[in-house]
Amino acid sequence: MKIEAEKIRRYEDEKRGKCLSSKFHNFSTSQQSGFTLIELIIVLFIIGIAAGLVGVMVGKGSESLAIKTFTKEVSAALRYARSHAVTEKKTYCFVVDKNEGKFRLYTDKVMKADENSATAAEDTGEKQFVDVLNKAIPEVLQMTVKDQEDDNLFIEFFPLGNSSGGTIEITSEQGLTFFVVVNRITGKVEVIKGEG
Repeated sequence: MKIEAEKIRRYEDEKRGKCLSSKFHNFSTSQQSGFTLIELIIVLFIIGIAAGLVGVMVGKGSESLAIKTFTKEVSAALRYARSHAVTEKKTYCFVVDKNEGKFRLYTDKVMKADENSATAAEDTGEKQFVDVLNKAIPEVLQMTVKDQEDDNLFIEFFPLGNSSGGTIEITSEQGLTFFVVVNRITGKVEVIKGEG
């Protein structure tokens, strides 16, 4: 019985040894189907660099988008002021308030004298203004009206279509610049991209 048990043990050991050695043998001599660690590290490094570049490009693109959008809003407000000044026969005033970081659009209020009241805006000498538009200037942008030094910079639009004229400069922190030019004679608004 001992001999038979020993034969069975040897047979099982040989069988186990062949299986293990055949697995190792097949692994070392067969073609590898996969990637080495160094290949994976190189690919991950390249993906990381590409993602970093995309992030930088998206950051620049969002700033460019912000200044373009804001410039369009300003030019639309100026065009609105001109067209409504002509159609309503009122003076509209576009004001840049540097202290509050806002731009506003005002018009004068027409006081209608009713039958019981004899007072009107002309009679009292007081001008009352209506706030038509009040919008914040984004913190990343600077807005100035050239050739004006006050804290409240303005451009007026008159009922005949003309204006006080001026050039509004909108600049981002990265140096992107747009100019919104208001013609003094015609009151027309034009947007020009600055260099830089």
